[in-house]
Amino acid sequence: MTALTVIGVGSRLRGDDAIGPLVIEALAEQTDSQLELVDAGSDALGILEYFEGRDHVLVVDACRMGCKAGYVEAIDPAQVDLILQKDPLSLHGLGLSEAIKMAKSLNLLPHDLKIIGIEPESIQFNGSLSAPVQRALKMVVNIIHDELNRVKQLVEA
Repeated sequence: MTALTVIGVGSRLRGDDAIGPLVIEALAEQTDSQLELVDAGSDALGILEYFEGRDHVLVVDACRMGCKAGYVEAIDPAQVDLILQKDPLSLHGLGLSEAIKMAKSLNLLPHDLKIIGIEPESIQFNGSLSAPVQRALKMVVNIIHDELNRVKQLVEA
């Protein structure tokens, strides 16, 4: 059984919105049997099925937070509305905030849920990652490795 489930949310067709799936791709290249990797595409509500029965989940998504492009924020689920208030629908039809509210109402929230939001520069169709978000990708991969080590220590204790 895996220690940590990492879910990347985003569309590979919309520039910086691709950050979630690209983080999953980068982690897949560094195979670790303790990681369950999920590319959820742009369907934020689709992540609910990956919450069920899991204790430690980390969601990666491009989120408009009113910060400089490439800014990385670890968001506590209890603060998701406050952090994402500038863009309550995330970059997807029904976004991360709504998915978390629904998971909570259905009693599906994992015991240990963390969200990593990355401020996009551009979400234009057929765009590529901006330079600030490319730099953020490497930072997010490192954050996930640190989180995996933390979770492994919890599981072993």
